[in-house]
Amino acid sequence: MAELLDLAITLTAPPADAPPGTVADFGLSCPTLGLSHSGERLHTLVLPDEREELEWYLEHYWEWPFEGFAERGQKAEALLIQIGERLYDKVFDSKEVDRIMQQWRSKAGDYARQLSIVSEVPGALSLPWELLHDTQGFLVLRPVSPVTIVRRLPQSEQETAKAAFQLPLRVLLVTARPEKVGWIDPRNIARALLDEMQPQIEAGTMALELLRPPTLAALRKRLADTKQPPVHILHFDGHGTFGPSTSATHGLTMEGGEQGKLAFENDEGGLDLVEAEKLGNVLQSSGVRLAMLTACQSAKGDTLTATSSVAARLIQSGLDGVAAMSASVLVASATRYVEAFYRALAAGTAAPVAQEIARQALYDDPRRHVLRRSGDEAGKPIELQDWWLPHFYQQRPLILSAEKSGQSAYTGSKTPSHNDTSAQSGQSAYTGSKTPSHKDNSQLLNPGMPEPPRYGFVGRAHELRQLERWLWQGKLVLIHGFGGVGKTTLTREAADWLTRTNMYAGAYFVSFEHGGDATAFLSELAGYFWQGAPPAEFNPYQPLEAARQLHVWLGSRKFLFIADNLESILPDGEARLEATERNWLWQVLSYLRKQGHGVLLTTRDPNFKDALLAPGKTVKHLHLEGLDPEDAYTLASELLDTLDIPQTRAPYRELNALLAQLDYHPLAIQLVLPNLREISLERIQSDFAALLPKFSDQNEPGRNASLLASLEYSLRRLSQTQRDLLPRLAVFEGGASEDDLLAITEIPADEWQTLRPALEA
Repeated sequence: MAELLDLAITLTAPPADAPPGTVADFGLSCPTLGLSHSGERLHTLVLPDEREELEWYLEHYWEWPFEGFAERGQKAEALLIQIGERLYDKVFDSKEVDRIMQQWRSKAGDYARQLSIVSEVPGALSLPWELLHDTQGFLVLRPVSPVTIVRRLPQSEQETAKAAFQLPLRVLLVTARPEKVGWIDPRNIARALLDEMQPQIEAGTMALELLRPPTLAALRKRLADTKQPPVHILHFDGHGTFGPSTSATHGLTMEGGEQGKLAFENDEGGLDLVEAEKLGNVLQSSGVRLAMLTACQSAKGDTLTATSSVAARLIQSGLDGVAAMSASVLVASATRYVEAFYRALAAGTAAPVAQEIARQALYDDPRRHVLRRSGDEAGKPIELQDWWLPHFYQQRPLILSAEKSGQSAYTGSKTPSHNDTSAQSGQSAYTGSKTPSHKDNSQLLNPGMPEPPRYGFVGRAHELRQLERWLWQGKLVLIHGFGGVGKTTLTREAADWLTRTNMYAGAYFVSFEHGGDATAFLSELAGYFWQGAPPAEFNPYQPLEAARQLHVWLGSRKFLFIADNLESILPDGEARLEATERNWLWQVLSYLRKQGHGVLLTTRDPNFKDALLAPGKTVKHLHLEGLDPEDAYTLASELLDTLDIPQTRAPYRELNALLAQLDYHPLAIQLVLPNLREISLERIQSDFAALLPKFSDQNEPGRNASLLASLEYSLRRLSQTQRDLLPRLAVFEGGASEDDLLAITEIPADEWQTLRPALEA
């Protein structure tokens, strides 16, 4: 295993009489080689206009990297090398400094070379040390013997103050997505983290826990809870910013008046902007060793205070290490960075080295999000050189593994063993129970759960987050929308995600498409949970008592219960229940909710007219419509690729027009687009009504097997009189004012009063 060979550059504030433009005085030391030198001076290396150009490149270039902006972006990328060479030349230009540098670089043996920037001078900490560039290239990007770069504050390292711990290494993920604040899919980072950790999760050497709700109060409570396993890595995934401080410390406003902030959620899901100082106080003596901050500007500080950035303040609070972002970071960049970082960490790589491996991944593949110049083109990924954006603060060697035979298995440079016998047998992958791989989550879902979508689950990120938020708030959620819009698919994905992340111990799905009541529902549950042999006193004909017995038997385990296709048992449904029978079912579902279980309901018809399911404090309704246009295009692309239909049969502009014609309806997309093998897109658009019988798929269940079947099922909910009036509306496909529509169609006003809400439903 490589021994750490650390070269420290210690920078201190210059004297008051130093010439203008002096950044710091500095010296070098390498204790391992017995080398040291001081008395050097560092002058301004990055001009204000260069900083502005780099900031523009990271913050704005990706929005429109075309034409004149593309040329400006290329100049900014060239500036990276220029600044890196200048920084290297100015720091290592004296004979003594160069001598130490050369001995450090040429030392024979198996060494992990680390360059430590030790300072509390804001101007020194903010220099882009990651860009250090000699005649052979960037130091951190060497294919052989790369250099790791860490920042440190001039504090005592207290290397022996931290004791090693028992496996698993526990990561607490805080995914904050406040409402009305730049929406980002909350599962991007979480999925990447889960995927990379999964083998170690199953082996019991790593564990992932999601903080719900993602509030500062919940974080404080979790870290203070001694009954739960300690947290070793805190990962905050969300928005970050840097700006004026609104808080005071010990009665005094923080010097400089600016500090970094992270966007937590409040209890209602709104924005709670938490300043670095406040977060640092929460993490003081928390036992957290490493913080991973995939948040914009989380390593950005001002020119007056060394600890104004979130990263530096957390180091001051006692954390061993912090990985953070020095500017705004794109979602694609953060995801790729996290994948590589945790993959390396899970393989036993030291955290600073994992940081450089993740940096290399950003450099090797500069492609980021797809950007279109106009709505008529498919677009292509932009390329961005943001590999130098992540900063790594390490105050002391990180101990991120259990000890064996009294020797630390991980002290910042050594590789831990993931076969340590101190791991408890069958230890939780999340919070205590063996969890199957995400590739086979079936052990957590009942046999009646629908299969995963054939073309993958696409979109609905905001709806999923809303469901998750309502469920952890203890609400019963009713999802309603037109047939084929994806209600069942959404609940299936929610079941998979919320069990995979251990919000629930499992999920149970039951469809009421062909009828059912509280007794049948409870009988099914008994057969599943008691494997067909419930206790003798269990009586499903006494619904509330039976539900209570089931809850008692489940103990501390919380389940997600999904009741699908409830429109069938409503008064106008094909398998209608009497009001009393429906009420018993609603009472059972409400009881399960009150006991902390999750309850999701789906229906085409939201007009239940039952007080227990009316929207209010404890019941939330979610109206599902067609997919977002971008998500619809993604689904269409996945379908064409899976079915091996050439993209030439569906050019971007024409395909988007067809998707709009289909109102971005998921079932319609999946039933119509396979016909592109034999029928041109233009004909599908022009002869849609005549081709309607062809839009079918026998692999789909029941009324989703064809568009005609789905439409017919919806139309059956109308009376014959109402159906006879529908042809009069055909000419108004593009819309019309209600008064004009009634005047032209001559539909009686009293008939319209019942037809309109029926059509809306």
